[in-house]
Amino acid sequence: MPFFSSAPPPPPPPSWEIDAALQHDFAKACAIVIAVSLTTHMIARFLPLHDVKTLQQRKTITLEHRVEAGERLLLTPFWTVIAYLAINATLELKGSRDLRWHGATFYSRWCSLLYCAKMAVDVPLSAYELREKRSAQLMMVAHHLLSFVAIGCGLATKRCAFFACMALCAEASTPFLNNITAAKLFGGQRGADSLLHFLSGIMLWIAYVPFRMVNFPIWLWVWSSDIQSDPLNTSQRCTWFELAFHPGVILLLLYLSSVWFVAITKGCVKGIRKAFQAPSRVAKDD
Repeated sequence: MPFFSSAPPPPPPPSWEIDAALQHDFAKACAIVIAVSLTTHMIARFLPLHDVKTLQQRKTITLEHRVEAGERLLLTPFWTVIAYLAINATLELKGSRDLRWHGATFYSRWCSLLYCAKMAVDVPLSAYELREKRSAQLMMVAHHLLSFVAIGCGLATKRCAFFACMALCAEASTPFLNNITAAKLFGGQRGADSLLHFLSGIMLWIAYVPFRMVNFPIWLWVWSSDIQSDPLNTSQRCTWFELAFHPGVILLLLYLSSVWFVAITKGCVKGIRKAFQAPSRVAKDD
């Protein structure tokens, strides 16, 4: 390098830092999630509940059933907000390589904060709700912890906010999936035959293709392309953990999404056939 080079040397990789501002905002995000969760759980106490498999109304309702019902009321608006924040953050940060790897916005910060807060709150909730199903309990708790680390890592390192939010764009399909279960949980057979259930199945498939089946391969392509074109300002400013963990999670999500897509497609086709066989029944909006 020439002695009088005008180009400044690249800064060292930022350290993992959970500063006071991050702690304050995370506590605020947790308070929001807990407050909304308590509200939906209180509302669920006044609603009739059904078995989502048999569609029969439950005669005996346990605390676990109420917790599940509260979650169903919460998840559609929650994942809609997360998807909105994630999509806006992705669009704001996609403009340059430096923004993708080192930029952050209000949308990206609060998308990650609210997501991590929900995962943190769900750990004890899932542990209690699934306490009699040991394998399911361990799997769900592990899922929440893995998700917390995957998104929270960017908040601590102040890197890769674009990639975190691009991955969370996948949640745009989740409200429709939740609506399908919620319709049966609160409406039983009438809910399963409702227009809400039918349209949610169609919209789930429509949203699933771009936000998961297309989004994840594009994520991997952008990640690898940026590293190959400018390693000095991308991979060399990250830890080995980030370079292995982030694409590894996306590869796992792509595999799982591909498996789930088969079941979702079968369910969508089944719903359409049912609509043509009994149009008056499906069109009836309960």
